[in-house]
Amino acid sequence: MCLHQYVLIIYNKLNMTKIREAVEKDSVIIYDCICGLAEHVNQRDMVSATEQDIKESIFSSDSHVKVFVAENEENKICGFALILKTFSTFKAKTNYYIEDLFVFPEYRNLGIGKQLFDYITDFAQVHGANKVEWYVNNANHGAIDFYKKIGAKELDYKSIYYLTV
Repeated sequence: MCLHQYVLIIYNKLNMTKIREAVEKDSVIIYDCICGLAEHVNQRDMVSATEQDIKESIFSSDSHVKVFVAENEENKICGFALILKTFSTFKAKTNYYIEDLFVFPEYRNLGIGKQLFDYITDFAQVHGANKVEWYVNNANHGAIDFYKKIGAKELDYKSIYYLTV
């Protein structure tokens, strides 16, 4: 298998949703997913990206992110996930970080979030990673419950800091 082009389509037998890598024509719906996620966590006012920004950053030749979309049998995008590489100096391994994962409300509780996580962990494993990690908004109790349900572990020894540049 060629590692720079990972192709895996996972179908959910309950709803015939497939997960695939996003393509440039998905830019508009990716933007809609980002806005939907921001609304879900009451942070819509924090979104300054435009559809054009999404197209130019995610699908540029030097992009450092991958986007996967969940697409149903009617070819409608139900949700998305955006990941990027990280590096563990202690393990000397590349890992992956989930920046965003979102499923539109009308498609929740159909197993699509789990499908996205399965796809990401399979992708990461094929690319030599041993961990996928992410942050969660503390107010997003539904997501926290979901993460616990799928067996995710919570880090209790780190705090997040940042500098604005």
